[in-house]
Amino acid sequence: MSDPKDERPEGVGDEVDEAQAEIDADLDGDLGADEADAAPAEPAPERDLDDEPTEQMPAFLAEPPAEEPPAEEPPAEEAPEPDAEATQVLPPVAAGEAVAEWQRDDEAYEYAPVTAPAAAEVAETSEAAGADEPEEKRHVGWGRWTLLLIVLLLVGGYFAAAVYASERVPAGTTVQGVDIGGMTRDEAVAALQPAVKDLNTSPVAITTEDAEASIVPRESGMVAGAGATVDQLLSFSLAPFDILRAFTGAEREVDVVTVVDTEALAEAIEGTREELEVDGEDAAVEIASTGASVVPAVDGVAIDPASTADGLGQAWPVETYEAVIDTKAATVTTADAEAFASELNSATLAGDVRMTGENGAATVSSEQLTRFGSVENRDGTLTYVVDGPSLAAELESAQPSLTSDPKSASFRFTASHQIITTRSKPGRAIAGKRLGPAVAEAAQTAERTGELPYRNTQAAVTSDDLGVSDFKTVVASFDTPLTDEPVRTQNLIRGAEKVTGVVVKPDETFSLLDSLAPITEAGGYQPAHIIVDGYLTNGIGGGLSQMATTTYNAAYFAGLEDVEHRPHTKWFDRYPAGREATIFVGSLDMRFKNNTPYALVMSSYVTGGRLHVDIWSTKYYTVKTYASNKSNFVEPESVESTRAGCLDTPMGNPGFTITNTREVFLKGDMVDKSSYTWTYSPDNGVTCK
Repeated sequence: MSDPKDERPEGVGDEVDEAQAEIDADLDGDLGADEADAAPAEPAPERDLDDEPTEQMPAFLAEPPAEEPPAEEPPAEEAPEPDAEATQVLPPVAAGEAVAEWQRDDEAYEYAPVTAPAAAEVAETSEAAGADEPEEKRHVGWGRWTLLLIVLLLVGGYFAAAVYASERVPAGTTVQGVDIGGMTRDEAVAALQPAVKDLNTSPVAITTEDAEASIVPRESGMVAGAGATVDQLLSFSLAPFDILRAFTGAEREVDVVTVVDTEALAEAIEGTREELEVDGEDAAVEIASTGASVVPAVDGVAIDPASTADGLGQAWPVETYEAVIDTKAATVTTADAEAFASELNSATLAGDVRMTGENGAATVSSEQLTRFGSVENRDGTLTYVVDGPSLAAELESAQPSLTSDPKSASFRFTASHQIITTRSKPGRAIAGKRLGPAVAEAAQTAERTGELPYRNTQAAVTSDDLGVSDFKTVVASFDTPLTDEPVRTQNLIRGAEKVTGVVVKPDETFSLLDSLAPITEAGGYQPAHIIVDGYLTNGIGGGLSQMATTTYNAAYFAGLEDVEHRPHTKWFDRYPAGREATIFVGSLDMRFKNNTPYALVMSSYVTGGRLHVDIWSTKYYTVKTYASNKSNFVEPESVESTRAGCLDTPMGNPGFTITNTREVFLKGDMVDKSSYTWTYSPDNGVTCK
């Protein structure tokens, strides 16, 4: 059959053929883009307008068949390259394209618009193509081009609707209760972000039957993304239902897109063990008067972080999630306890125990083993224990010979003024803390015997407390002559009694007034001569200044540290000039400090018309002393006095100045040198008026 083109005049219809080829190419290009969305790896096959409709091209877009089939045409030459301005192909977009990072919620996608050839361009082409054709053929061409124009307009509008729909979230869509239907990507992300942020920061409760703990999703490896959620709702589709749904879709709730790091989530759940897990209760054994009985074990609860993380990661977002739990078995099972109780009843508590010690032997009866016994759980091991202190008290009360009392340290001076010391001796008592384990151990042996443990009991006053170990010799002694006043001598005897036995430990300070107190009649003292403001009068304890002088000199020659002393205002021949002391209650004291490493004890007594003071200790210092010559003499005078209580006094020694120097040596080396200068007033004669 001949091609109708062969019958037309030369040149007629050539332009129409060229336009037809361009339109075919344009349609093929559009459909090719649609095919690429379904199978991008292969180029879409060319389709003629007479082809049957496909899934990619709706049936209403196909050209209806012509009344008469067109004349057969020779094979068409290869179509020329389509005009870039007349043909724009929609680039393929993968539905639900994932964002690279969860923080890219504000990133928007852009889609290339699809445009159809302009009607004016088609008309211009048609006119050009048909200008030279015969009139009857031009009528056929115009009808065909009109139909093609309508088809192109419909196809372009359909594609425009598809592109518009691909940029909008389907109507009626809600996520986490937020309606984002009909919104662009940016609008939907902005609307969804507050709910997603709240979801990421709202704690999730992990629960067990009796406990609850919480974790924060974002801090525990669970993150929801607003942008990723919206992206999955945007996709390009030519399906009429998908396009229509963008404008009139039914309401539907869409799950938010989440990412879960199960390892991080499991680690977070691991941190809830302390709050969620319950330790098993070990079985116990109780001992009563009837013997040992068992309290059954109770299993505890343990969580499985890995399994819980797997399940929660799939279920989230949720407000609460029940943890996957395991049984946490008790360390001591009921069977363990039953076996232990059986051993107690058949052996440990079944007979008496014999305990032997340094002060004798004691029997612990089966009844006492039961009454004072109990069972403890020591790190998962059942142990029979005995209340040792209570048992020891009962044994000592029933059998006192098992113990011995301590003896305190002491000393005393003989009639010849020698010291006798007694060292302290500890007592002996049953060691209650060690008795319990000893009895429990003995009760579980075949012999049922053990050693009775003892402890030393400390004396009320130990040798160290008293320092008796240091009282070895008299390290210094001094004595002064008595006067012919019996009352004064009696006061000195009483004072010597109070000074004797005073112990001064290392670094302690001796006070004569404290040792003699109270200096009252009730304290054993009587009125005698005293000097007040340089005048002789009577006062309670008169003569005790001689105790001050004698004690001062004993300490002086022992090398002890002088803390406080003051000589008399007038010098008396019975005392060393410038090396003596007086006391007055409330104003003057005589004090020294024990600056040796040994304790010392004072001994004072009156014998042979003299007052003695001895210091017992361990020899430490060596002392040398010397005095200067007397100087600045002032002769006494005779004066009259109207003072109350005045006593007539004969003239005595003149006044003068003198200096005493002491050198203290330790193992041959001088460790101290001190001098003391004192000026006496003349001892005037007094006539009372």
